[in-house]
This record gives sequence, C-alpha cells and structure tokens, in this order.
Amino acid sequence: MRRQTRDGRETRVSSPKDGKLMHGDGNRFLYEDDVVRAVIDYLTSDGWTIESFALSHQHGDDIVASHGPDRLVIEAKGDGSSKTTTARFGKPFTRNQVKTHVSVAVVRAMQVASIGSGFAAVALPSSEFHRVEVGRIAPALQAIGIWVFWVLPDRSVEVQR
Repeated sequence: MRRQTRDGRETRVSSPKDGKLMHGDGNRFLYEDDVVRAVIDYLTSDGWTIESFALSHQHGDDIVASHGPDRLVIEAKGDGSSKTTTARFGKPFTRNQVKTHVSVAVVRAMQVASIGSGFAAVALPSSEFHRVEVGRIAPALQAIGIWVFWVLPDRSVEVQR
C-alpha cells in the first residue's frame, strides 16, 4: 500500500493483513518513549508546562501537563516492545496487540475524564493499525472529550479533539 506523506513524499506501508507494521521508507516504528518525548516537545512548543512524565520503565501517568488553569493527562502507547526481556523486543505489535493497547489507553483516559481531574488524552503512533482502532471509536472519544495525539514517524504531532 502506498501513502503520501504531509510533505508530498510517497511512502510504502505494509498491509495490515500481514500482521506487521513496518514503514517502507526506512522509518522504524515508534516505541512508547518516542511517543512520550514527541508529545512533550509538541506541548512545550504550544505553551504547556510539563508537570510530570513517565517513560516506559517508570510508573505513573505518561504525561501530565498544564496551561494556565487547564490540566491534561495523557496515556501513551508505542508501536512495539522496548523491553529487552520480552519475546517481541524490537518487533512491531500485531493488530490484536494494538487493539489491546488502545483499549488500555482509552480506559485510562476515561478514568481521568470520569473523575474530572483535567482533560484526558491518548498519544499513539500514527500507524494504520492504531488509526483503524481509534477510528472505530472516534465519535465516542469526541463525545467524552478525549483528545488523541497522533505521532508521525518524523516525530511531528497532530491533535484530534
């Protein structure tokens, strides 16, 4: 499958039918820490203050940011396992693993939205599997007020509110 990037280049992405998520233009998939760092960079450039963040080996909310009276809590997920002790280290997640990770991230965002401790969001790689899973529930996320931060292979960020 071919897709045109935002800067007009064409890239090849493997079909989701083969169970793999590899970018044909040489971009490796994004680990959770890559997603967290890209969103932190985006938020700070947009005037947000990062109150705290947790990388994949740490516990806690992945990103907590504030902008004036507004508070934002973000749960992030990546494209593959960064843990060297796992069987899938260095490999992209399968479609079913992506579905599970999106579900976990959305449940955490719903918990934040339910207790009213700030705006809730998920941050995900802008991969086909992630886009398909979020697309299936996008109207509900929008109705609840959950933001989605899409991190592209070049580490740029798009926000869906």
